[in-house]
Amino acid sequence: MAFTLEDLLPSGQQLTTVQPHELVLKAVDAMSQHAYGQLPVVATDGKFQGLVITFESILRAIQAFQTQPENLVVRDATERVRSYQADADLLETLDDIHRDNFAVIVDDAGLKGIVTTADVAVFFREYAEDLMLIEDIESRIKDAIQTLYANDFAGLDIAIASVTDRVADIRKRIPAAIRAYFGKAEIALPSAEIDNLAQAEAERKLGLPAPIGRFESLTFNEYIDVLLRHERAPKLSQAKDVTELRGLLQRVRDARNKLAHFRGELTSEERRTIRFTADWLEQNLPAPISEKPRIENSEAALLEKPELERADEEIEEPLGTYAPLARHLRNVSSASTWVGLTFDEIEKILKSELPRSAFQYRGWWSNDPTKPQSAAWLEEGWRTNAVKMTERRLAFVRTDDRERAYITFFASLNTSLGDEKSFPLRYSSPQGINWHTLASLDRSDTATIVASFARRKRFRVEVYLDYGDKEETKKRFIELRMRALDFEQDFGEPLDWEALEERRASRIAVYTPANILADSENTRLVEWAATRALRLFHTFGPEFS
Repeated sequence: MAFTLEDLLPSGQQLTTVQPHELVLKAVDAMSQHAYGQLPVVATDGKFQGLVITFESILRAIQAFQTQPENLVVRDATERVRSYQADADLLETLDDIHRDNFAVIVDDAGLKGIVTTADVAVFFREYAEDLMLIEDIESRIKDAIQTLYANDFAGLDIAIASVTDRVADIRKRIPAAIRAYFGKAEIALPSAEIDNLAQAEAERKLGLPAPIGRFESLTFNEYIDVLLRHERAPKLSQAKDVTELRGLLQRVRDARNKLAHFRGELTSEERRTIRFTADWLEQNLPAPISEKPRIENSEAALLEKPELERADEEIEEPLGTYAPLARHLRNVSSASTWVGLTFDEIEKILKSELPRSAFQYRGWWSNDPTKPQSAAWLEEGWRTNAVKMTERRLAFVRTDDRERAYITFFASLNTSLGDEKSFPLRYSSPQGINWHTLASLDRSDTATIVASFARRKRFRVEVYLDYGDKEETKKRFIELRMRALDFEQDFGEPLDWEALEERRASRIAVYTPANILADSENTRLVEWAATRALRLFHTFGPEFS
């Protein structure tokens, strides 16, 4: 079921209306008193006239008649509006509400209410808050699972296998079927237990899927099952088992599915259940384990930043609200893999207050590259760990995810270009950094073809110019840029000519949107990069041969 305009109507809304013959000043007083921007116009019998009066319509009437507002009645300053049925689809009417700042709702009985842009904002704010609370619950459950199984990876695999096995009933029947077959064939079983190889072969012949799934790909319901299977899973202190907690979490699951599939707004009872569950889990689930002991003075971990492998490669400064935090993490010594910070310390680093949601929702601290705060630390090679909302502190752990992603992508690009006999591929292993040299255009390496992941979620392939001398490099760059139209015609698309005045090097590049954490195995991006590298070589190669 889609959301309707009726879902947005404030409960107990008391409509204020005016009649055509009443003075405009009365309408102004009513709108000012109630902080309304418009009033419906009704006849003496209360029937809606399809008209409203607004501050804008009053100003237009005053200007048009060149008179004072006390000389006008409501009918002189109205505007005609479209009305909507209460069951109208909200998403289909959003544009109209945005344009007019309100929508008049009617039903068979007449005027029902008014929905304003403020009502829309409140509705979607509550919707977002509901989703964030559920995300908190899921995040807390995942943390608890990893804490409970911290020293029992095999046990976690078994638990995941048990909840993701879609053909468990068939799998359970296989041993009995094998025994029956051996019995009918009058063949003695090799042991009291069915041989593992026979079981595996039977499952293969039947085409049964492997039962185990990846932890990060489990559904919300599967996380619940994995948690509650553990012998130390939380339960009510007076309960024999986890039945009551399972019921509570399943009600949260149902609310989550309702929101995820746009099946309508949550009821007050459902919202109370979600809030209660989030609070109860925060107090009763095992605390997340920090990957390193807390460093009381995080400043002790800050040392001089190590030099880049490529001396002249630029360091693009972080941008946005959370840039100070990104710079703080960037400056942590490469020997340190963990930094603990309180929320207060983070605010001091940012020199501004964190948003309210950072203190209310665990999901705000999730490692989601689509969120600006998460992107800030992920871009610097860190992820959050051991978020403790009640204590208002967390840990940042250095991750090698980005290094592995860079190696994976550039290795694939090497393989793709290695099949191109006309391309002078430099056979060098990727080093786990954001750029990789693909080829040299001359023997002295003054011009190279480089692929790199840039900030602002961009990927580029470039001709990188560096003659070892800034003046000489800029001179050569200007010579090439003067023929930009010819080069771009040969290349087949526009190029970015970047002089990089503050640096010794310059570049000629082509960009496309990309993010290493999302695109490390993106075959289309590899193909795009290989194609542009080839075209850059054929376009600029003759200039340096």
